[in-house]
Amino acid sequence: MSAAQESARKKVAIVGSGMAGLISAFLLRTDRRGRYDVEILEMQDHLSLDSASYTLATKDGPSSQQSRLDLPMRVFAGGYYENLKRMYEYFNIKFISPRFIYTLSSLPKSEGQQISPHFIHSSNNHTIPPLQPVESSFGAWILELVYLAICYFWFTACCFWVKPRPAPTFGKDESFRQYLERIRLPRYYVNNYLLPLVSSVTTCTHDAVLAFPANDIVEYERRTFRKPHFLVVGGVRKVQEKLAENQKVHYGAKVSQVQDIGNNEVQVSWTTRDGQAHAESFDFVIMAVTPDVVGAIFPPLRKVMAEIPTVPVESVVHYDFSRISRCSNHLKQQMRPDQSNSSVGFNLAQPIHICSDLSASESIHEHPSSALITTFPIGPIDPDKVVHRAKFTRVLRTTRSRAIVNRVVNTTPYQHFLGEKQEAWRNGDGNVFLVGGWCWDGMVMLEGCIFSAMRVANCLDVEIPWLANNPLSR
Repeated sequence: MSAAQESARKKVAIVGSGMAGLISAFLLRTDRRGRYDVEILEMQDHLSLDSASYTLATKDGPSSQQSRLDLPMRVFAGGYYENLKRMYEYFNIKFISPRFIYTLSSLPKSEGQQISPHFIHSSNNHTIPPLQPVESSFGAWILELVYLAICYFWFTACCFWVKPRPAPTFGKDESFRQYLERIRLPRYYVNNYLLPLVSSVTTCTHDAVLAFPANDIVEYERRTFRKPHFLVVGGVRKVQEKLAENQKVHYGAKVSQVQDIGNNEVQVSWTTRDGQAHAESFDFVIMAVTPDVVGAIFPPLRKVMAEIPTVPVESVVHYDFSRISRCSNHLKQQMRPDQSNSSVGFNLAQPIHICSDLSASESIHEHPSSALITTFPIGPIDPDKVVHRAKFTRVLRTTRSRAIVNRVVNTTPYQHFLGEKQEAWRNGDGNVFLVGGWCWDGMVMLEGCIFSAMRVANCLDVEIPWLANNPLSR
């Protein structure tokens, strides 16, 4: 590379090393024309994509495919995660379609009491007919199946044929609560089946799910209908290794401010663990962090980011079987080995117990390693049987936050919606960009991470190697 070409290279800072940050870094670093020098600023002492995951100690060594626990669980579905799936295939990352058994039950009223599932569902209906709950009579079970079939097919038909109502001018979209009321879905089905399942995916309360834009969930249901679910073999650590290869990372760098200083330069200020302050100018800055962090470090978005709700979520690795042992033993007696996945340790369908109270649902995943992973716990867990706790931030969706995000990351002015007198900041202004699972018009999932990173790459005229072209339509 000549001296002139070297001097023409653009410096890019990426704040955060989750999925969106690492994808952005990979795309720019591997730019075919070699125009970008990329630096990642990470507050932790390790990359954050796999930072919450945990490796169980084993008798034979430190880890295996079965003992690596992704936290949160990184399941992705065909139909919805098409860009993510293409990227995994490009990197030759192996993923499989394991079988899951979901039990739906109410939270026991007293500590130590066993759960009593009212329904057992198999992913992609791989077990036909569904397993009968141990405490359900045959007649009651048949009636429940008929009722569920009617409600399920009605809801599915509505997702395909009854579109959520769009927002009127400068107004709000239809919420999921309003949509369910409009299609007259029975409350019993909503409270005991639909909300627990959606809540287990979105790791938030039932009220928060009902406040989602209806379009988010309806679109998710449509695109994942009859599609398989996948897991990366060896965990998301394999993805992190591919994306982070040869990247320049500043660990222990807590960013305090991102500021447009004019002349197409952006200044990033950060402090290190030893208290030293740093400030450096870049040609572009990509913020791959949650809205609350964006608001704290980027003044132009401080006000609007405060209107995008976030909540802390916890995943707990433990061996407290006190509530699920009877149900677990019942399932093991009825499940058959899945020989197609036996080579990677997933030779049995994996139970996931979804336990709910009136306001929320927790999921208890029986991992093939024999450990339990409880996400969004609402019931007690014996602290003596806990081996690991991990906390992460969940970005929630509301009809208002959807409008804000769409106007920030897209090109439509939104000063009237927010009551501002002048045009507000939009993605790319001042050479600053936002990426993340929340930076697109959809559920806050990994697909949003890759989509938003690909969109920024498009803006910077960088080719995306796993696409023949760039059909970014959302």
